Amino acid sequence: MSGTQWDNLPKLIELNDGFLEWDVSRLLALTEPRSQDRSIERRAGAVIVKGIERELADRHIGHLPPQIPPDRTRRVLLYSQGERGPGIVLHLAQQLATAQATEGASVDVQVRQLAIVLGMYVRIPE
Repeated sequence: MSGTQWDNLPKLIELNDGFLEWDVSRLLALTEPRSQDRSIERRAGAVIVKGIERELADRHIGHLPPQIPPDRTRRVLLYSQGERGPGIVLHLAQQLATAQATEGASVDVQVRQLAIVLGMYVRIPE
């Protein structure tokens, strides 16, 4: 795997307002530069999918659905798990929905965090 290609992904996501909609084949291309030559293969193996998920996690990139689909034609939403932008909303919502609380955070704390962040996106009536 090329560290450079994976390392550029967070920057690309940030340039696109904190999220990207991609198909799995684009992620496979980062993992296997020649994967586009084998377009007949429609599915990625479990080891490759886990490797993709690890590469994303190492760069603080979240994804929906929570497990990368093995079918290379399926779509995924990639997002920055950073401090700002829509990615943080997606990250907090996914943690709450999948019961992946940050250490020491109860469901009530997670709901409150999500409500605070969502509140930042609500326009105050003039």
